[in-house]
Amino acid sequence: MNTNIEMLMYQNFKEFKRLVEIGIISKELACEVAIDFAAKTKIADYIYVLARDIKDVNIEKLEDAVCKTGNAKCIYMFARDVKGANISKLEKALIQTGKVFYIDGFARDVKGANIENLQNAIIQSGNAEYICGFARCREGVNISKLEEAIIKTGNAKYICEFATFVKGANKSKLEDAIIQTGDAKYIAGFAFGVNGANIERLQEAIIQIGNAEYIYNFASNVRGANIPKLEDAIIQTGDAEWICHFAKRIKGANIEKLGESLFQTQDVCWICCFIDFIKYEQGVNIEKLENLIIQSGNVQCICHFATRIKGANIEKLQDAINETQDIKWIYHFAINVEGANVEKAKQILRQKCQSYFPNVGDSLDIATYYDILINRQEYEQLFTDDTYSKGRS
Repeated sequence: MNTNIEMLMYQNFKEFKRLVEIGIISKELACEVAIDFAAKTKIADYIYVLARDIKDVNIEKLEDAVCKTGNAKCIYMFARDVKGANISKLEKALIQTGKVFYIDGFARDVKGANIENLQNAIIQSGNAEYICGFARCREGVNISKLEEAIIKTGNAKYICEFATFVKGANKSKLEDAIIQTGDAKYIAGFAFGVNGANIERLQEAIIQIGNAEYIYNFASNVRGANIPKLEDAIIQTGDAEWICHFAKRIKGANIEKLGESLFQTQDVCWICCFIDFIKYEQGVNIEKLENLIIQSGNVQCICHFATRIKGANIEKLQDAINETQDIKWIYHFAINVEGANVEKAKQILRQKCQSYFPNVGDSLDIATYYDILINRQEYEQLFTDDTYSKGRS
């Protein structure tokens, strides 16, 4: 082999090819150099280009060489583009590489490809994406065989796609398989996207999994879903976020029932979100929800309810806050909630102050009583020195 020619090919293949085309480098030598170079580097592109572009070159010799490299891309392109190529030989070599991208492309692009052999190679790979794609897009395939293969992968996404898009698929069999995966996202997707899916059965599977997000998605997206049953299921999850979404967005949801379960979670963020929602919702039993939020004992949410809900019983809600003896929220409710009884709150804070410091006066404002209570250590010296006398304003 001529090392100078090899270097020329490596550094400037276009110039190498031009010299072959005009006869300065012989075709036989060009083949020898390209084959040897590919054997050393596994770069088979030069073999492919010589076979494709140089007339009367030794196709068979180049074909054998490209097969030996195991370069799936060049084997595929050789079969696709080189006139007179031995398709059967190249197909066999490509299958041995196991490269599903090029095996699939061979079936699609190469005239005379053996679909059954290529299908078996795709199945053997266990690659769910290409098994599904082969069934969807290739003529002459065995749908039943590919279906068995896709089920064997256990890949929920492509089982769902197979049932949705592959003509002639056994949807009942694929439905069994999707339920077996336990993947809530694609079980819900199967119910939504596959014509003839057994909605009740898939719904039961979603409920059994207990994923609140997909219980909500099922209720939101699947025609024929049993809303009361899904509502009970989402309540059982105790997931405040999705209980709130269910109450806000699912037509026919029992707002009061969902509100009760939401209040029990003690999740302030989503309870407040729910309260902001019912402010604008027609036909909601505000009194019932008011009683439920009082029962929850969550002072922050009781305050938020009183602030946001028009028609709320402020006196009743304030009594509930006062009973907690939580000075922060007693004060907060009194000064921030319209209609609150500031005097009643001040009396509670005053009594609390005087239980610590008997010489605190009776006529301080509510803000001062609150400040004393939250900064007790700072006030201890002050009241010990009798700076304030009982009864002083």
